[in-house]
Amino acid sequence: MRAGGAPADPAQGGGGGSEPPPTQQPAEKRWTISAADFGDSDFGDDASRLTSRSAPYAWERITGDNVRVSIGGRDLPFTSTSAKPVFAADLSGAEWSVAAEVRAGEVVLVLTAPDQVVVGDTVESVTITNPGSGYTADPTVTFSAPPPGGTTATGTAVRPDRVESVRITDPGSGYTADPTVTFGAAPGGGTTATGTAVRQSGVLSVTLANRGDYAEQFNSPPTVTFGAPAPGGTAATGTVTLRSGVDAVQISDEGGGYTSAPTVTFSAPPAGGTTATGTAVLDGSGGLSTVTITNRGSGYTSPPSVSFMGGGGSGVVASVGLQRDVESVEITNPGSGYASAPTVTFSAPQFYGTTATGTAVLQSGVASVDVTNRGSGYTAAPTVTFGAAPSGGTTATGTAVGPGGIASVTVTNRGRGYTSAPTVSFTWPSSGTGPVATAHLAESGNDQYQNLYWARQTLDGKQLLVRTAD
Repeated sequence: MRAGGAPADPAQGGGGGSEPPPTQQPAEKRWTISAADFGDSDFGDDASRLTSRSAPYAWERITGDNVRVSIGGRDLPFTSTSAKPVFAADLSGAEWSVAAEVRAGEVVLVLTAPDQVVVGDTVESVTITNPGSGYTADPTVTFSAPPPGGTTATGTAVRPDRVESVRITDPGSGYTADPTVTFGAAPGGGTTATGTAVRQSGVLSVTLANRGDYAEQFNSPPTVTFGAPAPGGTAATGTVTLRSGVDAVQISDEGGGYTSAPTVTFSAPPAGGTTATGTAVLDGSGGLSTVTITNRGSGYTSPPSVSFMGGGGSGVVASVGLQRDVESVEITNPGSGYASAPTVTFSAPQFYGTTATGTAVLQSGVASVDVTNRGSGYTAAPTVTFGAAPSGGTTATGTAVGPGGIASVTVTNRGRGYTSAPTVSFTWPSSGTGPVATAHLAESGNDQYQNLYWARQTLDGKQLLVRTAD
């Protein structure tokens, strides 16, 4: 950082000798500052202040706190070796300061050019803090007006022109492999989007092969468990709904006197269930032999009553037995990552009966599309085409979705006369959310290297005077 050695002795027309000139008082010494005394420039500790240091001006009488420094007849305020005295530039427009670092036996001048930013009165740019959504056309952009005498800035909104995602409008069915996905071509100058379809790999439903037979005392549905998916997937879960219907009518007294079969009536179940029905069968001697269940009904929480009417007889005594079996399985979490249908296991009845069985049915439609290349240059959403489903299935459909918000604002007229950044407003879409943005006034930074050049030229030829108190 320091260039050269100490300046020449002032008695020889320069600065830097160790002997004081004979015409000066022994308690002070002078040097003529030269721009060449300063070395290369570098950034200071905070990386925003550019500095340049002179070669040391040496004098053995410099001891530290008892020193006063002046440049060109102007004293630098100085209190200690850590002080940073400031010498104001006498060249209009220069942005710099000078400090004297005093050590035992030498003085070093340090020039500093801070990185300063000057805010102008015109709009330079707009930062989108919330892009909004739902736009199908570019909205208008409005800037607030400057103070009287200025002109209002103008700008145009720019919406993204790429494919953001694909909304599946019909997942299709029957796919055994991921179908191809094709996007409509982008307009001239753009690039066409690409993507891959992702099939749903969770459990859609359970087809019951055997509803099971659960004893009346079994008052809660059985649990259902699905086999594990491939590594990285999540297991499906489900809940079982039991149906509770009439299993049989037990005749404990067949009655007598029947000349024809009486009607059989069961009491109704709670709301939401269906009432069982049946037909009576006579035993050939005027009594009731059995009751054939024609509809088991559903939703019973306790055995219904049964009554017999007509047929000319009476005296039948009977009781009803309920049977519970699996009505359905509701998939509460389809899981993911299944490459084939998992096993389905029902828990066994608590007391007696037969355990239900079933098979899982995988979802085979398109769940989503991973957009691998968003493309560019679209002025409208492209068409999306899926490869045909296998025989017996249905082909998926979908629509391309753009971001729908505002990507940026192009300032078409900076305006002028602003004393603070104006507000920015947009027209809102009919449905969606409006964007939020902030405007930035034009900024200009100072040329730090040029400022250091001014500083050196300003100091060039001035006298550096160091005085000691002793």
